[in-house]
Amino acid sequence: MTDESGVATAVPTGITDDGNSDDGDVLVLKFGGAAFAAAGAHRAIARHVTSRLAGSVTSRHTGDAVGRHTGGAAAGTRTAVVVVSAAAGVTDRLGAALRAVSASPDRDLLAATLMTGETINVQLMTAALRDAGLAAVALTAADTGFLAGGEPHHADLHEVDARALTDAAARATVLVLPGGQASGPDGRPVMLGRNSSDLSAIAAAIALGAPACEIFSDSPGICTADPQLVPEAHTLPRVDYQTMTTMSVHGAKVLHHSAVAWARRHGVEIRCRSLLPDGRVHSVVSARASATAAVMAHRNAAVWAGRAEQVRSLLDTPRCAGSDLLVVPGAEDGADVTYLVLADTARDLSAVGLARRDLQMVTTLFPDGRLDRHLVPAADVPALPGRSTGSSAPESRLSPPRSGPDLA
Repeated sequence: MTDESGVATAVPTGITDDGNSDDGDVLVLKFGGAAFAAAGAHRAIARHVTSRLAGSVTSRHTGDAVGRHTGGAAAGTRTAVVVVSAAAGVTDRLGAALRAVSASPDRDLLAATLMTGETINVQLMTAALRDAGLAAVALTAADTGFLAGGEPHHADLHEVDARALTDAAARATVLVLPGGQASGPDGRPVMLGRNSSDLSAIAAAIALGAPACEIFSDSPGICTADPQLVPEAHTLPRVDYQTMTTMSVHGAKVLHHSAVAWARRHGVEIRCRSLLPDGRVHSVVSARASATAAVMAHRNAAVWAGRAEQVRSLLDTPRCAGSDLLVVPGAEDGADVTYLVLADTARDLSAVGLARRDLQMVTTLFPDGRLDRHLVPAADVPALPGRSTGSSAPESRLSPPRSGPDLA
């Protein structure tokens, strides 16, 4: 069917609660940077794709291939889309190399440099797939049909032209896409922001009518708190789109919030899997879920403090353009202070404010949908989740925000 935006979509069918139902004719698999950390990772992924295309499924308990030949399907009768991020650490090293040359590089140069990691990894992944005997093709941003606008390093996905991937799928068994890339208004590649490979995977699923998208990462699914900070955090087996969007915007980095929004709009189920060889489904994001309570720490955000007029003057300038941010009016030591919580930790706002590396934003999501934001001392963050989803808000030496609109 076709939705109001003209994007060809398919109504999700055959999805079960454990995420191990029939995959349909199109597999969309996204592998984050951590998936490429181990030696031989590309070949291991290629073997997994081969097995899935042949009609096998991966046991969610052991990670072993379990034969399940459905309807006589064989490799070559199904299509797989493999979306890859840059290998872990590569993007950060590229950014550091550029800033070693220019402390404040132009945004088009920043985007072009950072996208190199995904571009290279597409070639490596395609080589491994071809060595495994699969007809794989490496695509560029221009080949995807993903159209975006805005800042070149943090563009917004505006449109998915399904014809591009549909035509490519007619010529190959496996399409390998660079995560987080699209074509800008002038046809040049643009970056959809950091950690936006999820969005590329969802867009590919929409274009090809896939009922689900699988995200392979080193996270144990979607948790009630960051398991790196709170070992007792538990995994949520099923989360609804709205709750996941809220969690993503407020610091949960398992899924990109724009990816969740597009998935919700087009009915694409998101399956969060662990890295291979385990590959089990930990969490599923869909329209169906129960009430959820969670605590999110904005660990990858930078906090800047300044006078209200200073912060207001920044909002429409290139310094903040294209970044997800929160404005948090508050008070400290009896004085009014306005805090800017900026997702792009690389932005340097020292000329107009003070970097507060001692602070982090913590957001509590209650089962009824209420949100409670607090800026807290960074050292206190690990102790908060265990007590902040009850009747009392997290304690803080700072006043809670009087408001905190998402301005992204």
